[in-house]
Amino acid sequence: MKLVFVNIMQELQRFDSMSYLTQPPIPFAVLNAVTPKAIETALVDEQTDQVRLEGDAFGFSVSTQNAKAVYDYADALRVAGKRVILGGIHVTVCPEEAMRHADAIVTGEAETIWPEVCADLLAGRLRERYDGSPTPPSRMKPVDYRFFGNRRYLTPASLFATRGCNRRCSFCVSSRYMGPYRTKPLDVLEQEIDQLAELYPRAFLQFTDDNLLANRKYAAELLALLRRKRRRFVAMVTVDQFCDRPLMEEMAASGCLGVAVGVESMDDNNCAAVSKYQNLQQPFTDAVHHANQLGIQTVALIMVGLPHDTPEALESTLEYLKHVPCSYYDMRILRIYPSTPLYRQMLATGDVTENWWLETESSVTCNQSLPSSLSMHFRHDRFQPMQLQHLSLRFIAELSGTGWGAVSQILRVGYRGRAVRFAALVLTARQRSARQARMLLRQVEQAMVASRRYVPAGIGLSQQSEGLP
Repeated sequence: MKLVFVNIMQELQRFDSMSYLTQPPIPFAVLNAVTPKAIETALVDEQTDQVRLEGDAFGFSVSTQNAKAVYDYADALRVAGKRVILGGIHVTVCPEEAMRHADAIVTGEAETIWPEVCADLLAGRLRERYDGSPTPPSRMKPVDYRFFGNRRYLTPASLFATRGCNRRCSFCVSSRYMGPYRTKPLDVLEQEIDQLAELYPRAFLQFTDDNLLANRKYAAELLALLRRKRRRFVAMVTVDQFCDRPLMEEMAASGCLGVAVGVESMDDNNCAAVSKYQNLQQPFTDAVHHANQLGIQTVALIMVGLPHDTPEALESTLEYLKHVPCSYYDMRILRIYPSTPLYRQMLATGDVTENWWLETESSVTCNQSLPSSLSMHFRHDRFQPMQLQHLSLRFIAELSGTGWGAVSQILRVGYRGRAVRFAALVLTARQRSARQARMLLRQVEQAMVASRRYVPAGIGLSQQSEGLP
């Protein structure tokens, strides 16, 4: 019996966004570790491999973004007589939908129930559904990164120290459906860090946790471990954590190179509307200056299309952010994930189409050639879809310039943090993002004119942004 874990990553390299950094699919390594030895395992990862599916059974992790693509693969494999097992967060929230494309589905965290799934697979008696449960810390084992072989990921030393999230943002799925917030035992994490140091001695650690620092006692112990190991790292933080000056100083002292901050919106009304209360009345701009002084590069995660966004408000936000010295701005349009409070609310008002992720064409008129992070699948009462796409691209183009001021600022931050090489990576990402955004701006403007819908004032915006450094 040969079981192949398959990682499908649609549109991976279509746009330079922090969302598209190639990194090892760690959940598959977790499952591989608890797969019985009677089953031969392999990995096919679209990030690095040509997708050739050869085996007896196939396991896919399904996200809302890749659901339709995974279902297409699954249907073809089942027609060919292969066994298909689907799991992941989308399967957890849409189990009946996933069951139509699989021999078996696994909801929730799979590792505690995976040996049972494998035993049934070997015996030829797979059940339609297996319900996993949150893995307790006592059963968390070190990830064996040798499973990924010599694949060339951009951030190969990716790991997570916590599971779940204690926040309840209304657009987020994982915080509600993937178990309570838990922390990995530090001795287990230390084994992973040691293994990563051996396999990738020059790579920085990338923590992929939704909320790494939520438990402050654990966070202090984790940072002390990183200081002792002398490992440089990047992580995601919430705005309130980012604005906690002593915490950021401790991060810097522990080897932090950069943080991605869940800003979403500069408008407190927007943050309150999506239950992101930790962002309210926080001195974000001051915190950026403080992080720069500490030698920490700041990536601001910005979302447009939120309930209180208007063309005028976003124009003002764009002008304001031009004076906030973040190292990188990661832009995306709001995505309405199934089962979230926001999805149910917008479904009731008719502003989002049920099961929009299965549509071959969007129910709203937008530019379909853009990457999924800038796609539109809902109606906003203050924007036409392509208008919001156009404005998102302007944000990227105008906030990602690489003129002398931006270059010198990022290099100064890198110098203070003794991480000039990392600063160079940030500058390269900025440059490519700006170039791609300018190219896509032209495409969107041409589509606007062709459709005779919203046309940007003067239509010279892309020409203007062409002159950006």
